[in-house]
Amino acid sequence: MKNRRLVIKLAAVGAGGLLFASGVRSEFWPFSRDEISAGDTGDINEINWDDLIPNDFAPAANPFESMSQAEIDKLMDGSAESNEEMDRLRAAYSYAPVVEELDGKRVKIAAYITPLEYNEQSLMSEFLLVPYVGACMHVPPPPANQVVHAKSLEAVKFTSMYDPVWAVGTIRAETVTSELAESGYKLEVEEVLPYTVE
Repeated sequence: MKNRRLVIKLAAVGAGGLLFASGVRSEFWPFSRDEISAGDTGDINEINWDDLIPNDFAPAANPFESMSQAEIDKLMDGSAESNEEMDRLRAAYSYAPVVEELDGKRVKIAAYITPLEYNEQSLMSEFLLVPYVGACMHVPPPPANQVVHAKSLEAVKFTSMYDPVWAVGTIRAETVTSELAESGYKLEVEEVLPYTVE
């Protein structure tokens, strides 16, 4: 598959955080279109993580590549001016637009689950769907358009964050903020199934 988007990362530097970006090819993401089985989906649109990123999205160039160490140190000095500049850079790198055309579609997506909370029986009704194991458990989380906030009316059994699943439901292009991450999409879950490939 062709080269895709920038993955936004946060690296801790001194007392603050410094954003940087690294190019990632879509074949390195666990769920590429080649791995998803067709199956009988009826009116369900089978999507992958690349489908959640607008085709015309062009991330900003990484300004840190051309910065000297002295400029980076100045950016991290804690002054009002440097804090304002850091906020501007964070806003630029956290910009992760969604695909509005997906709003309201019934979809099926392969994902890993990051639970937001669950009870003693490992039942949960709200969780995050993410493209790789452990996303959102460590800083930084993926870009918002690579996180789906899932909500199910019926409790879902959480088995392991290492076991991929198929999540089926109606997707909304809607920002949801949780304590683990900001998600650019919300999924009204119909069912969660074990991930299988034919």
